[in-house]
Amino acid sequence: MMNTPLRRLDGISYWVIDSPEGIADFVETEVRKEWENDIKTMPEDPASGLWLATLVNRQWRLEILRSNGVRLDESAMTYVDLKTGYNFAERLAKRREELRTGLERWGRVIWPIIIRGEDMQVLDGYCRYTTLLEMGIQRIYAYVGRL
Repeated sequence: MMNTPLRRLDGISYWVIDSPEGIADFVETEVRKEWENDIKTMPEDPASGLWLATLVNRQWRLEILRSNGVRLDESAMTYVDLKTGYNFAERLAKRREELRTGLERWGRVIWPIIIRGEDMQVLDGYCRYTTLLEMGIQRIYAYVGRL
């Protein structure tokens, strides 16, 4: 059984996993499913899956990061599927509005953002990260995976 305590940081509540093994298991099972599904639905995305093969080799750790020290993948932020009309930035804006309402009105609990350690790029949690930035949150919990 995985221990996922509730923690608060700068007014935001997070479910966190403390152990590196627990984080690795979470990323390899739960989060990988979402990423593999994303790749199936957006095969033309140039960033799809290139880093997925490196997950198993990463050493994961829960860290508190300065939100301005993290970066977004520009190719993801500008991704548009011309066939379906899916626009990542537009969809993200709608999701961000919903998440912010949940955080501010109901104290919604979120998972840490998942970061690639070598360049501090967000791998998972674009909505969470951009919402927290928009809210002026300066520190965030993140699972950072380093090779």
